Amino acid sequence: MRRVAFGAVPPQESTGQRFPPVGILTLPMGRLFPILVGLLTLASASLVAASGVPDADSLLDRPISAIRTKGLERVSEQKVLNNIRSRVGQPYDPDTAKGDISRLTRLGDFSSIDIVAELRKDGTVDLTYEFKEERLLAAVSVVGNRVLSDAALLGPTGLHRGSARDDFLIERGIREMAELYRSKGYYLAEVKIDAAQLDDNDILIFEVVEGPRVRIRIIEFAGATQFTAKKLSSEIETTTWFPFFRRGEVDQDQLAGDVASLHKFYYDRGYIDIRVDKQIEVSPSQREAKVIFLIEEGQRYTVEEFTAAGPGNVPLEVFSTEQLAAIMNIKVGDVFRQDLLDRSRTSIKDAYGVMGYLDTNVTIVPIRRGSTTELSLVVEVAEGAVADVGLVEITGNSLTKDKVIRTEVGFRPGRRFDAREIEATKERIMATGLFGDALVTVQQPDEDDPSIRDVLVEIKEKNTGSINFGVGIGSDAGVLGNISLTQNNFDLFDVPETFAEFYRGRSFRGAGQRFAINFQPGTEIFAYNISLTEPRFLGTPYALGGSAGYYRRDYTGTAGGYTEERASAGAVLSRRLGDVWYGSLRFDAARVELTDLDPNEPLEIQQDAGPETLLSAGLTLTRTTIDRMSRPTKGSRTQLNIANWGLLGGDRNFDRVSVDYTTYLALDRDFLGRVSTLRLDGQVGKIFGGSAPTYERFYLGGRTLRGFQFRSVSPKGVDQAGNLTDVPVGGTFMVFLGTQYQQPLIGELLDGVIFVDSGTVNDDPGFDQYRMSFGVGIRVYIPQLGPTPLAFDCAFPMIKQEGDATQLFSFSADLPF
Repeated sequence: MRRVAFGAVPPQESTGQRFPPVGILTLPMGRLFPILVGLLTLASASLVAASGVPDADSLLDRPISAIRTKGLERVSEQKVLNNIRSRVGQPYDPDTAKGDISRLTRLGDFSSIDIVAELRKDGTVDLTYEFKEERLLAAVSVVGNRVLSDAALLGPTGLHRGSARDDFLIERGIREMAELYRSKGYYLAEVKIDAAQLDDNDILIFEVVEGPRVRIRIIEFAGATQFTAKKLSSEIETTTWFPFFRRGEVDQDQLAGDVASLHKFYYDRGYIDIRVDKQIEVSPSQREAKVIFLIEEGQRYTVEEFTAAGPGNVPLEVFSTEQLAAIMNIKVGDVFRQDLLDRSRTSIKDAYGVMGYLDTNVTIVPIRRGSTTELSLVVEVAEGAVADVGLVEITGNSLTKDKVIRTEVGFRPGRRFDAREIEATKERIMATGLFGDALVTVQQPDEDDPSIRDVLVEIKEKNTGSINFGVGIGSDAGVLGNISLTQNNFDLFDVPETFAEFYRGRSFRGAGQRFAINFQPGTEIFAYNISLTEPRFLGTPYALGGSAGYYRRDYTGTAGGYTEERASAGAVLSRRLGDVWYGSLRFDAARVELTDLDPNEPLEIQQDAGPETLLSAGLTLTRTTIDRMSRPTKGSRTQLNIANWGLLGGDRNFDRVSVDYTTYLALDRDFLGRVSTLRLDGQVGKIFGGSAPTYERFYLGGRTLRGFQFRSVSPKGVDQAGNLTDVPVGGTFMVFLGTQYQQPLIGELLDGVIFVDSGTVNDDPGFDQYRMSFGVGIRVYIPQLGPTPLAFDCAFPMIKQEGDATQLFSFSADLPF
């Protein structure tokens, strides 16, 4: 019987010993001859023995007659058989046997594994798996830990009493424990094991030396001359310690990322030779640390030459070198900036893309010019071929109609491709709010006509309907509940054929219409309404919407108060005008009546008791460049409103014009990327005509002019005897100017504000009754409550008029539940 053996040899621990040096051995000739004879004899015997042992390849494809195991005590033979692929009756394959060793080793139960293949007389092969099992851990514990519990340290390792000794898991456990301590601020923590206990008694003891908690007190930028420490601090994540607000802990991974960020910051600004490293100095008490970023800025490079060509220096066909130079964002003579280089690459691709070159590839390489600080920009453009739009296929929409999606697709079959439209189409589709994802892919050229490229639009639908419950609390409106049902992918004409179709949500969906029902009961306000909007009316870019509802509000005051009741219906035709403009034309009809009217109310309110019918038409133009709806940092919003009552009939005849303006300015960005902003507000409005009822006039106060009571900034009415009262009746001229500074305080949760509000409401234009207030407040941002923060403000009137009612505290909060 002949045997072939191979196996896995476990790594041996280093003993620290060295082999003795090799020297030159000099022997007399008489002694050398017997030694040579002996060596030749041994070599001959080895050759004879080796000739009788086959190698592994000689057993290849011979059938396996038996599989045996040796050395198993605690591990079952069945577990071994479940993890090997060699089988009795199958052809023997050495590679399969070696794979068996790898799989069995990964079980962690064995310290060594050998496989012996024996060739039997009948030509078959017997396989014997010889194991040396890992020793079991008699106990696992941690000593020296006070800050972290045993469970917190041992849990992630997976090591416990009775588990096999696995040196890899033990080493990994040491690293993870040390990293866990460092994440808690214990930068100097050390973890090791008691090797003697492990080897002699199979007891695994992790020995922890926690050390003190190290806080970063100082961050320095050694060698930085071109940028201030404040500017460089905004580019890194590491921070100094500050009680309750900043942990200031030493994090090696974070520091490595900071080094990369600083390197990129300098490189993007022309410092191509920049070198950045870090150094940590720990105080003698080992409780404080100083982080020093070592910076070698080098020279700042400028662009002095520009060349452009195709691959292999082939001349360009579509654009000349001069035209590409004009397209690029970085020019000859400019300081080298990586961001401008990236934008230049995009600009060139866009220029080709507009002309239908979809596969254009642009590479821009900066090359140093000798030993100077001048750079040459080498632009290589693989222009590709021009293409026209073929078929536009839409997939993935099981409910939404194709036409809803196609109205957002900017490609038209037969027209020249515009590569920018690929991303623009995706953005428009996602902006509808109807889909969870969208992918726009240009297909490979058509075999019959390579100039034709089809477009595949893949969308993923999402649930567009919801039922919401919430409550709003405000100093102006009291407590106001909200129950709403919305469906943003409604189809008015998709009537269900069966109740099951309606119940499963397979009806009244798919046309992209927006349908909503809102019910708002409250302590001072009670309202409900229903609305439906078609965003693409008759396939045009115009949106047509309609709504109807009921509104009731109780007004209480020193004179007794009254209730305003309003039943209304309206229609609005709107359209987006370019990227920043939006226009709408609105028609409204309302039936208004003042009920529960106290006889002590001013004559102006008594005369408007009604009921009256109001018909109005209005035009609104809005321009907005605000970067985001939640916590905006830049941009502005301007809105012009012009409305007429009486042109279409009704009981009143007057006009109202107003202009609102808001702008945001980013004043500062801290090291966490949070932005402090300055908000400026301006409003002016005028009513023309003498028949405007009190409930359609201008008022300020409450949240609209903090420091004064709700609607109290207004002309006051007169009573039956002609005496002036303290009850506001509204004015026909309004102006408001305000400024607010907002700064982050605690992470993304809490912001602080300082503000100045000012304004007036009169019957005639002028500023003789002007008011002004100063105040402070906080904004609480809770993601679960939506983008609108909880607002709490304290305001102190600095300029007020006789009879003004002041209000120190105002707040607003919208809480879904």
